[in-house]
Amino acid sequence: MNGTQFLRSFIVVVCTTVAAHAQIGVIDKSKLPQDAAVLAAYGDLSSIDQFARTYEAKWRFPIPKEQVAARFSVGLRTLRAAQEKNPANAELQLLTGLTAHLAYNLDINEAYEPSMKLLGPLTEGPAADYRASWFLGMHQCQSNDNLGGMKRLLTVEDSTTNLPRVFWQDYANCATVSSMPAHAIRAYDNAAKVPQGPVTDAALEQIARKRVTPSDPTKTYAQRSVWSVAQTKESVRFTSTLCGESFAIKPDAHLSLGDVKDGKCVVSIESDQFPNRHGSSSSTSLLLSMQAKSGQSLEQYAQGFLKGPYASARPIEGIPCPVAHCLSYEIVTDKLYSGEGGAHLLAIFFASEEPEYSGLKFETPQPLPKPDAKSNPNEPVFYRTDDTLQRFHGTLYTFAALDANADIYAKARPEFDSLLKSLVIDTK
Repeated sequence: MNGTQFLRSFIVVVCTTVAAHAQIGVIDKSKLPQDAAVLAAYGDLSSIDQFARTYEAKWRFPIPKEQVAARFSVGLRTLRAAQEKNPANAELQLLTGLTAHLAYNLDINEAYEPSMKLLGPLTEGPAADYRASWFLGMHQCQSNDNLGGMKRLLTVEDSTTNLPRVFWQDYANCATVSSMPAHAIRAYDNAAKVPQGPVTDAALEQIARKRVTPSDPTKTYAQRSVWSVAQTKESVRFTSTLCGESFAIKPDAHLSLGDVKDGKCVVSIESDQFPNRHGSSSSTSLLLSMQAKSGQSLEQYAQGFLKGPYASARPIEGIPCPVAHCLSYEIVTDKLYSGEGGAHLLAIFFASEEPEYSGLKFETPQPLPKPDAKSNPNEPVFYRTDDTLQRFHGTLYTFAALDANADIYAKARPEFDSLLKSLVIDTK
């Protein structure tokens, strides 16, 4: 089974049912050549396009697959012949490319390249058509390139307004197989806001919504189930949808991630050893996030930490803030680390409000796993994307701190600033 067949088999797992209408309805019939053969093909394919919306490993429609495939083969030949005679008719080219895409879903494999070649030119230049990008994106998503397909659909979303309901259904399907459940849920919500169009498929929507697991602050979550990791040569990024935050550190950083207990997310990062007057010592950067208590202001939350040896805290400016507003304090005291010039600490506090779609800003298209080399090449490959933990509800307060002594503060501060600059917070 090649990569294209693998992905088409995978699509079956998540796209178990289809909507009662596919994309041909967005083609403007009046802009097509008013040729009897073209109009007949348009009318015939419009009546069966819902059966070619996705690849079906087990056919379940009232018309036999062979008949649907045969009609698409005839229609595609008719439209390609007409397109060669009318190369300047963009609407015909769009319809022909879309028909090739749908034909490919019916195991007409020779339709793959025509779809790419016909739709591709319509996605570029001043006359670019969002429908071509949409159809080509779905063609990629349903073949061997879900990453490219989802990126194309994201571009359509960013560049086009008043998108039809059927677009959002396609977008949701591709987002689901690309491990982007928040994007899929938002797409279904967007589809519901469109006054006209086919009814959203309840089964597909339910699959997408169940990918997001409700959070419970009374539960304990093992750190390995809370944080995802993405590594490059320069840094390692840790992301937690549950804690509503993402940060990056050096690959060789000394990181400690605690289990999430009582709704508290704790991260500590110990620096390398820096020279001081007696040898060497290290600093610690801390991130603590938790649900705000009812009626508790950010100032009250901050003052709960600034007691005892930290009572000398004074406001400071110039600290990187990952949200619109931070309370930032500097604490210089000889009550701690007196043998190393005293303590030189930083404490930053900020709030984050629950966004409408938690985790949305953390999601990027993810590739599907490669098929097992031992799998039967003639059998569908089944795979289920991982579930996502929902962000803790309500307002979250975060306390970020640098714990250093005076001797090493100047060297520890840049690393702490870098951590703050890397923070991405899931908020409105």
